Amino acid sequence: DCLHELRGMFAFAIWDSKKRQLLLARDRMGIKPLYYWRSSRQVVFGSELQALRTVPGFPSEFDMAAIDAFLHYQYIPAPHTAYQNVHKLEPAHFIVFEQDGQTRGPQRYWRLRFEADRSLDFAGWQERLREALTEAVKSHLVSDVAFGAFLSGGIDSSLVVSVMSELLDEPVQAFCIGHPREEFDERQWARFAAEKCSANFIERVIDEDALDLLPKLAQHYGEPFADSSALPTYFVSQLAADNVKMVLSGDGGDELFAGYYAYPAILWEHRAPQSQYLRFKNRLANVARRFNVWPQTTTPADSKYVRTTPRDPAHRTSFWRPEHQSVVDQTRREFGSRFDAVEHPHLLDMLQAFDLENYIPYDNLTKVDVASMFHGLEVRVPLLDHQFVETACQVPPEFRLTNMNSQGELTTPPGQTSGKHLLKSLAEKRFGAEFVNRPKRGFEIPVQHWFAGPRGGELKERILDSSLPLADWFEPAGLQQVVNQASESKLSAWHGWTLLMLAEWCRQQHVKVA
Repeated sequence: DCLHELRGMFAFAIWDSKKRQLLLARDRMGIKPLYYWRSSRQVVFGSELQALRTVPGFPSEFDMAAIDAFLHYQYIPAPHTAYQNVHKLEPAHFIVFEQDGQTRGPQRYWRLRFEADRSLDFAGWQERLREALTEAVKSHLVSDVAFGAFLSGGIDSSLVVSVMSELLDEPVQAFCIGHPREEFDERQWARFAAEKCSANFIERVIDEDALDLLPKLAQHYGEPFADSSALPTYFVSQLAADNVKMVLSGDGGDELFAGYYAYPAILWEHRAPQSQYLRFKNRLANVARRFNVWPQTTTPADSKYVRTTPRDPAHRTSFWRPEHQSVVDQTRREFGSRFDAVEHPHLLDMLQAFDLENYIPYDNLTKVDVASMFHGLEVRVPLLDHQFVETACQVPPEFRLTNMNSQGELTTPPGQTSGKHLLKSLAEKRFGAEFVNRPKRGFEIPVQHWFAGPRGGELKERILDSSLPLADWFEPAGLQQVVNQASESKLSAWHGWTLLMLAEWCRQQHVKVA
């Protein structure tokens, strides 16, 4: 019952000496990680897989279905890890281990619920959201150490810094990472936001020398992880840790307020009266086929994950060597039903809930936690405070996306529809229309250019290293094709990057060909 009273990020264990029970629990949004495995004699748990691997008897056999899921998502969703019988505790869950060997759970103690509140008009929701954001940021500023904020120049981190500047009597320390290539560099907008908020702007530029960090990253993630923004996240955490002990970040805004282009794209694909939606849910497989992802499933959310290697079950089946091809069907059974398990009133709600329950904890928050903890930096995430999340989930869909009517139907194609409508309206009041309406950029690095550049040959050789099990797992022709095409397009580069990080993980874990 105590879990319902807690607020904020946590992952903990409590031993009840009277009941002889061990309780493991994780916060609602999955901000902090928790791994565990149970043998016949002991329960082993920790916040890092690396810690568990040091315990004698660690089950080192790979979960090949989890490896296949990694090829699809670029991360491994809970409760799986790269190792059989080693688990991630899912967000908003607890598990109880009895001394007699019995287990209760994992059991969910909180659930994300989208329930539109239309008692307020747009202006009313602006005020309600402004108050909720201010309260969330204020509650995250309670600290006895020096603190600052990550400031990418995007809507979310800029709003967080804006609220911080209103609440504090001294300038916010704002930290930003830039790139030499202009198309990946948003420092000009971050500087603009910092100036508007009278913040101290501290920046650093990273180039392809950052690739030297890959072995260290692969080691500390403990399992395959291929979000390339792990690199800039590492460096911005390092930059911040040189100056402060804690920062606030703007993570979660895109998922809470429908900031991704994929959301209106999928909605447009399935234009229909909302009352008919659940009756033709099986037709949602068409959107997966359209995006060449997970055909013959009912998982439109998977259409977001086109940056994978390979993209669909048929392609992945032929990518694996024959003795491993059965893992693809296993992956579809275990992971492919995740979207079907998400039930909310509107398709937009379902898509956002899928991301909030999968991408956010297993990619975004994992990336931030590993990078920041490596430098001893605490990162707090006010937009993912569960009370703020509960408020955001009441925002009507037509206030999240522009050009959507009160029936939840888009009236214009995706290219004419803008996400984060309500959140942007708050940002526009502080930063202006040009800042808010500029083209969206992610926190990315120039992967394609690196594969095509002076170090491209080195990166490709790392993937094709014959001492690694990739040569045993995958067909040589398919592996070579991904490597050859890695510099040809942005999508192909992500394919190459996924295999590169898998190879680096194998190398750092000393996984060799048998």
